[in-house]
Amino acid sequence: MEASYKPVSGSLQNDKGTWVVRARVYDRETETYKQKTKSTKLKVKDSTKRKAERMMKDILAQWEKESNEGIHKTEPLFEDYVRGFLEKRAVKVKANTLKSYRTYADTHILPVLGKMKVRQMRLKHLQMFYNQLLETVSVKSAHKIHVVLSGALEDAVRDEVIQVNFADYVEFPREEKYEGKAYTSEQVARLFRAAELEGEPILSVVILGACYGLRRSEIAGLRWCDVDLVEKTLMVRNTVTQNGALRIEAEETKTKKSNRKLDLLDVTVPYFEKLKDTQMRAGLELDKVCAWPDGRPLRPDYIYTKLQKLLKKYDLPHIRVHDLRHTAATLLSTKATPKQVQEFLGHEKIATTLDTYTHLLDEDRRETSKIMNGILETTVFCSEKCSEKSGEVAVQNEEMG
Repeated sequence: MEASYKPVSGSLQNDKGTWVVRARVYDRETETYKQKTKSTKLKVKDSTKRKAERMMKDILAQWEKESNEGIHKTEPLFEDYVRGFLEKRAVKVKANTLKSYRTYADTHILPVLGKMKVRQMRLKHLQMFYNQLLETVSVKSAHKIHVVLSGALEDAVRDEVIQVNFADYVEFPREEKYEGKAYTSEQVARLFRAAELEGEPILSVVILGACYGLRRSEIAGLRWCDVDLVEKTLMVRNTVTQNGALRIEAEETKTKKSNRKLDLLDVTVPYFEKLKDTQMRAGLELDKVCAWPDGRPLRPDYIYTKLQKLLKKYDLPHIRVHDLRHTAATLLSTKATPKQVQEFLGHEKIATTLDTYTHLLDEDRRETSKIMNGILETTVFCSEKCSEKSGEVAVQNEEMG
């Protein structure tokens, strides 16, 4: 999908005893090739061909440079708009997000589409790009790459280089929605016992995830200054994310609503008191709640890796770190209102809570069915049975009479 033309192609020729460079050079204005000639001023009879060939390379390189500069000056390439999009986003998005955008551009977009002239891009080019892309990446990743590509083309529309953002019309296959898993109360008990046997730092990860519904970034970012053991509160306001080897800490959460204050659960207060005392006795500078014995903070990738090892070691069902949050929400939803669950989890919209987290555990569904069954047995169905029995007695009396 790169430009099909070759900017310069030429050869060395003998023109009346002098070595001359003749070439076809692409002209941007007419979008055709033009002939160019330049004399090396070297005489053929003086055995100067090797020197003339070296001069020809320099001459052709200069003409190609001029051709490319002309295209760049009057006909912007797609890579220009991708770079411009990234520069503008640098002051608007988080560092982790920006790095992801740059990775998408350098790895997927620019090698294929970067040298195309924006004015000549069409829907068929983009659709072909995405069809090939989806052979190697997931639909979810393709949508993220699409943010960069579409944003760059939108800037080109604003500059009136193109009239339509063809990225808006690309067809994607339907993305399969991941259904979060949640542990039953019995499985949670087994998980806590396993984490207690392993000790820190995985124990604090499990407690913060399954008891308080913290996201992985919030678990890694929770500081002791966010935990008030006197007032028994916990502030979720600091996060740690990761992009490759880059560890990014920010005093901000996923959304404004995610910045929240929670009351400490009475059953976990003694744990936090003991953990803080242990770190103080070790002479550590109190920073992160979840930390190695020497005080080093946890990396988000370790949290995932360690949880998987824990589940495998103790033969527990596979779940993601985020499923600890699902578990907390699901357990809470059996007794709390959707609004209470929303506030506890820090969802921006209650629709997120309703769509994602209010599924009941199997045991709670069975209990609900038992309750309903009991109600119906003593009302509706009881009345039907009584009526049937009365009818039978009436028939018997009539026969006896």
